[in-house]
Amino acid sequence: YTQPALFALEYALATLWQAWGIQPDLLIGHSIGEVAAACVAGIFSLEDGLKLVAARGRLMGALPQDGEMVSLLTDEARVRQAIVPFTKEVSIAAVNGPESVVIAGKRATVLAIAEQFAAEGVKTRRLAVSHAFHSPLMEPMLDDFAQVAQSITYHPPQIPIISNITGQLPTDALSTDSLSHWHYWVRHVREPVRFADG
Repeated sequence: YTQPALFALEYALATLWQAWGIQPDLLIGHSIGEVAAACVAGIFSLEDGLKLVAARGRLMGALPQDGEMVSLLTDEARVRQAIVPFTKEVSIAAVNGPESVVIAGKRATVLAIAEQFAAEGVKTRRLAVSHAFHSPLMEPMLDDFAQVAQSITYHPPQIPIISNITGQLPTDALSTDSLSHWHYWVRHVREPVRFADG
């Protein structure tokens, strides 16, 4: 229920601001927030956005709850190096700032990595989440989610939107990396949120 609730709140706030005459020149979201931003941008209808979000939440919720997410106050390069031996179980889930990186994956492995960082003086914080989003633990749901994503009608954005996957404005509306292509939204489930770049 969390993902549809977040989507509904974010979409409602955006349309409220628009009703007050506040029109965005550019949009960005964070993870599920990018789905709301895409809907506001006109990439898909509200009905299709809700369909996508409901399926995303349902499929993620059905996965085993053996994951963990931890925020690390250090740089991406250092985190990337630390997780190299564990890439089948752990990945970078989000880069939120120059020294704000989230890792996600198998609980025991994520906690061991976090413990090592803490021993080196890096501040760490476990996130209160049900699953390890944007991690290898999402892979079992991707095929089923792709079927739903392919059933959505996509349009080029009417308002420019910055991609979580690249942290940039998409350049080619016909590309499978475009926000107006189903493939993008499947990748979006698994790949890191490059929010700092955005």
